[in-house]
Amino acid sequence: MVSPAAVAHRYMTYLRYYVATMPQAAEDLWQMSFQFERLSEEQRTPGHWYRYEGQPGLIEVGLDRSGEWHPDGILPEGVDPGQVVTIPKGEPVPTVLDHLLGLLGQLPADAPNHAQTVEMMETLKDLGTAERMARLAKNFQQTLASVPPVAVEQIRFLEQASLQMSPELLAGKARGYDAAGVLMVTAIAREVAKLNDKACSALLAKAAAWQLAAVDEMAARLIEGCWGLGLKAQLTAALDSLRSQGDEIIQKAREGLYPERRPDLTLDIYYSLLLQSVPYLLGAHSGYFKLSKAPNLSEDDDEMFTRRAGSAEEKLVRITSALHYAVQDVDLARLHGKQALVASLLKSDPKQADTLVLEIIDLQFFYPPTFKPVLMGSGAAPSGVSPAA
Repeated sequence: MVSPAAVAHRYMTYLRYYVATMPQAAEDLWQMSFQFERLSEEQRTPGHWYRYEGQPGLIEVGLDRSGEWHPDGILPEGVDPGQVVTIPKGEPVPTVLDHLLGLLGQLPADAPNHAQTVEMMETLKDLGTAERMARLAKNFQQTLASVPPVAVEQIRFLEQASLQMSPELLAGKARGYDAAGVLMVTAIAREVAKLNDKACSALLAKAAAWQLAAVDEMAARLIEGCWGLGLKAQLTAALDSLRSQGDEIIQKAREGLYPERRPDLTLDIYYSLLLQSVPYLLGAHSGYFKLSKAPNLSEDDDEMFTRRAGSAEEKLVRITSALHYAVQDVDLARLHGKQALVASLLKSDPKQADTLVLEIIDLQFFYPPTFKPVLMGSGAAPSGVSPAA
């Protein structure tokens, strides 16, 4: 029989992955990963080029497991076309949403919190719809418009809204892009107010009246408006602040103190922290990328914004991949397999075992460094999270 702790662990693991950026992105990667798993073991080893059936782009996976996307689908000169592995579509598998709803559906109808569970099921179904995104943007604008039209009051509201987005994201009631939009608007308004509080107030008043499809669209349009007003320094400072805050959260997750001999709790805490970094990185990447396409851009600014957008994107890929790996190993079968492999190597080649552990932590699963004792066998094995727990 599945324990309540196991159900809760499984649910939160799927939920973090589902809401990190947007549900559709999670679902697309989910289906693609199962397509990839249908390949032979040799085809899945690092050092190949991949093309998903029916799609033009190519994915290059190096021997160090690093990946690079080539949207033009053109192989560099000297690369043998025979190195390209085509990944067939295959039959779709149950979606991430299917899994989430199935887990919530396990709660008995007579449970005290059944009504909240039913409400959460409806929230998850609605989370990725265009209607919900527009509704959230409209509610945000209406509240902003109701605030006294002075910068200090408007920014106070925006900062409160930013603080609220993290628990909303963790609870599965907001997407990463929703939180990123609020964070971007807040960061931009804060920097513009330092220069001219009346100009900031006027910009926000206009933003509250725009027709928007999503909150992050408000941020994108604010960037356009500020760039037109010559506020490059303010925009750069705002995006740099978001990037810095995202980095700080990742650092906290990677080096944080976790419960001793409870790696099951370690991973849930760790992944929750990683999730909280995503909106900051999303905001930084979206903003830098938009600025890299701005009109009348100097070569130096083009290079700077492109480089910073790429750096933020690389971190986003690491974080979202870690959340994806967590779902793929929700039962921790892969972790137990790695532990067994490390244990075997410790007997024959301790140095190689240590190298493998570092590879698992830094390249494969992106575990926190404090997880090393678990992989080396000196920490407790995860418990309380398997389906049969």
